[in-house]
Amino acid sequence: GKDPADTAGYDLTAPLGDFAWASGQGINGVIWALIALDSGNYTVADAETGAPDVRERYLQALLDAQNEDGSWGLMPGAADADLTAMALQALAAHLAQPEAQAAADRGVAALAQMQEQDGGFLAWGEESSESVAQAIVALCALGISMDDARFVKDGATLSDVLMRFALEDGSFSHTQGGESDQMATEQAFYALVALARAEDGKAALYDMTD
Repeated sequence: GKDPADTAGYDLTAPLGDFAWASGQGINGVIWALIALDSGNYTVADAETGAPDVRERYLQALLDAQNEDGSWGLMPGAADADLTAMALQALAAHLAQPEAQAAADRGVAALAQMQEQDGGFLAWGEESSESVAQAIVALCALGISMDDARFVKDGATLSDVLMRFALEDGSFSHTQGGESDQMATEQAFYALVALARAEDGKAALYDMTD
C-alpha cells in the first residue's frame, strides 16, 4: 500500500521512463515494464521524448514485436510459449484498444496452437511447468476459463497439467519426474494464486489497484 515513487527516498517508477534501458533486454523487458506500470496504473514520463506517459511506447513496441503467426519470442519470428503468455499478460490491461484486443486474440490462438496433445508446452525441447504456469496466468488475466475448449487436451485443463509437476513436499519440478525446483515452485505458486483470484472474481494477479 506504499507509494513506489517515494520508497526510502527513491522513486522506483522513474527507471521505467527510460525506454532504452528498460527495453535493453528485448521484448522481455518491454513486457515486464508495461506490467509494472499497469500494476498500479502508474504514470511515468518518457525520459527521451518528454511525453507525459511512456506506457504507450511500451505497448506499441509489444504490438510491433508480435510475429505473423500471432506469437512472440525472444528473437523475431521465433515462437515461444512463455513469451507469448507473458505478452498476453501485458496486453490484458489494454483490451479497450482495438489494436491490443486484436493482438490478444491472435496471441491466444497462437498459444493454443503451441500446446502439445497432452496439454503441456515445449520450452527448449522439453515440457516445463513454467510454461504451463505462464499460460494459466495469461488466461486468467484475459478472463478465459480453464475449461475453454481451445486449451483442454484429453479432458485435462491447464490447471490439471500443472499439477503433474507437483511434488509430495508441496514444491514443483521444472520437468515431469524432476526434482524440486525453486523457479518452478515460484511460478506454479503465483499461477495458483491467479486461478484462485479468478475463481473469486478478484482483480487479476498483476492488477494491484485493489
